[in-house]
Amino acid sequence: MEVTQLTDGLWRWSIGDRSSAYIEHGDQMILVDPLLPPVGDDLDRFTRAIDRDLKRLGGPVYVLLTRHGHPRDSDALQEMTGAVRWHPGMGQAPAGIYSVPVAEGAVALWSPVHRALVVPDPYMAQDGMGMRPAAVIVTGAGAPPGDAPHREPA
Repeated sequence: MEVTQLTDGLWRWSIGDRSSAYIEHGDQMILVDPLLPPVGDDLDRFTRAIDRDLKRLGGPVYVLLTRHGHPRDSDALQEMTGAVRWHPGMGQAPAGIYSVPVAEGAVALWSPVHRALVVPDPYMAQDGMGMRPAAVIVTGAGAPPGDAPHREPA
């Protein structure tokens, strides 16, 4: 597992060619397209970090998915944290995150606190969708390339 802190309260972790995002919005913990590392040292370290941050933040936890029908390890993380799960088709994303439809059943998620864009596929990140993000996280949750709408660069 590779873990990268992009800025205070914004992390990306990757397992193979898939990534997930950790976002803090005030006292809220947001996990986007979450993956758990395999059993072993990485999972133990991950679990300790999540437990530590749950205690430190003290607020609600959300698991957000960028693609409906691609739950990844959201069930296990809901059980671990008591998180509320959200996916495309459930209305506006919670916790001050904005959802932007990008394909059938897929969204990009915008964090105004961090000026970060979380997208399910690399082709959606090429121009930052005109949002001029400070950080782009590509999760690889995936919509087929033919589903991507055409967007003019900003």
